[in-house]
Amino acid sequence: MEAAAVLIDEHGSQGFTVEQLLEKSNISKGSLYHHFEDFNDVIMQAQVVRFARYVEDDITALTNVLLASTSREDMFGRLDLISRATHDPVRSSRRADRIEILAGSRHSEKMKNALAPTQARLTGAIADLVREMKAKDFVNQDLDSTAVAVFIQAYSLGLIVNDVSNEQVDLENWHALISRMTRGLL
Repeated sequence: MEAAAVLIDEHGSQGFTVEQLLEKSNISKGSLYHHFEDFNDVIMQAQVVRFARYVEDDITALTNVLLASTSREDMFGRLDLISRATHDPVRSSRRADRIEILAGSRHSEKMKNALAPTQARLTGAIADLVREMKAKDFVNQDLDSTAVAVFIQAYSLGLIVNDVSNEQVDLENWHALISRMTRGLL
């Protein structure tokens, strides 16, 4: 899995061959097909591993930053910092990877089922943080925590629209909009 994940990072999910994977992983073709149905199964499993890494990174960052909040305004300031970090142009390839991986589940029930537990863990972790912020009276009590968690993920991944545009939105304007929306909503 690690070798396949590295090759996907370097060449894309369709940019390498079985032979390259065998060479990189130092395993035999027989061993590969003993553990996987076919090459597409290897790619799918590696994409799930990559997706899980992104999710774990996001959960850790959100948890560390938001749980340290001491006031509602402090929480919003910290959320602004997280937004700036996750919306940085340097992370555009990461957003594109996540979108590609999620899109792979559109026509594959197997991929959808493989991604579902990891995606549920991310949504659940963010929803738990929202509940923690509600308990501190930092977030409006009438909001559904899971809906807020999905909203946060949607505006972060949605920046892919800007990433592929020739005429990009100025990120300062984007950050100001997100900050205003979250303060008004939450």
